[in-house]
Amino acid sequence: MNQKKQLEQMIIEKAIKDELFREQLKNDPKETIERELGFKIPDSINLTVLEEDPQTVFLVLPDSGGSRMADELTEAELEGVAGGWSGDTDDGSSCDDQSCPV
Repeated sequence: MNQKKQLEQMIIEKAIKDELFREQLKNDPKETIERELGFKIPDSINLTVLEEDPQTVFLVLPDSGGSRMADELTEAELEGVAGGWSGDTDDGSSCDDQSCPV
């Protein structure tokens, strides 16, 4: 799984477990994610959180590459920024995707 997908999964899992975090994420996704991950998301990046319900399903298409603006992050750049998350827990131990407390 690539770094972007790992970060998305971590955020989703926390939102499932923590109702306050879920509401903060819906109300101010950029600030909430910046606070959670500990890095600034560039102003040029738009972030939208959508919540599915039984009658509504969202299909997210990836960027085709042709519409990327000069100041947007590439996948490789995003992975470099997101690479600051080490997988270490507050007590200094390490965790993998399944054992990390989110």
